[in-house]
Amino acid sequence: MNFRILIIGFLLVSCSETYKKPNYIKFNLTTDSIFVTTKNKNVSPIFIKIVDRAAKEQFIDIDKKSEKILLKFNKSVVDTNYILEHYKFYGYYGTSNLKNYDTLYNYQLPFLKGKRYRVLQGNFGSYSHNKITSKYAIDFKMKIGQEVCAIRDAIVVDVKNHFEKNGTSKKYLNKANVVFAMHKDGTYVQYAHFKKDGVLVSKGDSIKKGQIIGYSGNTGFSSEPHLHFTIYKPTKNGLVSIPFILDSIPSSKYKKGKYALHN
Repeated sequence: MNFRILIIGFLLVSCSETYKKPNYIKFNLTTDSIFVTTKNKNVSPIFIKIVDRAAKEQFIDIDKKSEKILLKFNKSVVDTNYILEHYKFYGYYGTSNLKNYDTLYNYQLPFLKGKRYRVLQGNFGSYSHNKITSKYAIDFKMKIGQEVCAIRDAIVVDVKNHFEKNGTSKKYLNKANVVFAMHKDGTYVQYAHFKKDGVLVSKGDSIKKGQIIGYSGNTGFSSEPHLHFTIYKPTKNGLVSIPFILDSIPSSKYKKGKYALHN
């Protein structure tokens, strides 16, 4: 399954061309039927949104490490080309019906105690925090090689650790080293721009609040070394950035130029 870095609303790239099967969809054929199935290889739940030609939507949740039938057709009536022409499939992280999550959770600052870092960009930052997937993000200015700590207990869903270049053109958007993890209340976090080979955790790991998960860097869409992190909740159209409480302070209070000290 494909993972899209920094454009984290989508788990997968959906089928945009007629007769091109998405890589997360399989056809299982029997004597008289066609089954459309998907297999979730992630340690996180996912859901598939199916949209037909009449714009009718249905949502199917798939537990971690499990497989599910999405649709069934009579083989004598339709073929696989018909299915791909009449249905679009979109895959997302999380559950399709997350109604409640811990809005009062007090996240820890993402660095070691005794350290002090300046906010490079806060919520709604005009440089890159102006999209639904990033509007509540915070960036801390950190030299390359500084310890990055988990802000909450989580399960690591995905990791990118091999990139080494950076730049301000769009070609770098999906080339940051990241840790993407899920919290127990169904929300997610992304830490980004680690240095090459600077991530210390692996997919499937349980990480603890305050644990060192890697070393800061300057990879991907980045103009200078820093740590970018965002909290997400799943919605029926994918993950969206949400406000949160960081070290007992609302994320909106972390303004550009201000310092945060981890006491």
